Amino acid sequence: MKPVIGITSSWDEEKQTSVLPYAYVDAVLEAGGIPVLLPIMPKDDAEEILSNIDGVLFPGGADVDPQRYGERPHEKLNYVDPRLDEMELNIAKLSLERRLPILGICRGCQLVNVAAGGTLVQDIPSQVGGAMKHSQKAPRWHGTHEVILEEGCFAADIFETRRFAVNSFHHQSVRDAGDGLSISGRALDGVAEVTEGRQGFVLLLQWHPEAMWRKNPLFLKPFKAFVKAAEQFSY
Repeated sequence: MKPVIGITSSWDEEKQTSVLPYAYVDAVLEAGGIPVLLPIMPKDDAEEILSNIDGVLFPGGADVDPQRYGERPHEKLNYVDPRLDEMELNIAKLSLERRLPILGICRGCQLVNVAAGGTLVQDIPSQVGGAMKHSQKAPRWHGTHEVILEEGCFAADIFETRRFAVNSFHHQSVRDAGDGLSISGRALDGVAEVTEGRQGFVLLLQWHPEAMWRKNPLFLKPFKAFVKAAEQFSY
């Protein structure tokens, strides 16, 4: 049986609708998984549903509320959704405890790091000296800056290369890695682009591979590795 992958979905307050770009679903399907959308739900229900899935994908979205990692809001902080933060942090903490395979993308990368006790750069342009542009004006499939992975890291094993160009749509990033996690890839300006864990499968990417794999098969590799880990996962 194909592994079941839960994908958390955001909330459109105006339309009262759960929202998830289909690109995430498409990538999981292409990698061989069965995607299931996880809407905002109470902690008890989230804990129960985790017993019926084989891996969790945390997608991009709103900023994580800095109160969640003990900071006051920076003036450049964008929209935050407290209900989404609450649900995703609960799911992330439970998934880390159970060593459920995790793939985090953009906000998802930051969210899982916060769940593990890490912190974030709230606004790269104003808080990182010499930062390059991390919010590109180019097609989503186009890589606009390079990422360099540490030799021997988990991510390098997955991508089978240590240097490649990625797309970029973020103004926040991981600052201090959470417990059990480490930063293993950075942009040339030092901004964290990959955070990973060795306890089970935890791969956190700051860019959007779901928007790139149709043009470049390199970016399907993290989804295939994630789905494979989910297939092998057992409670």
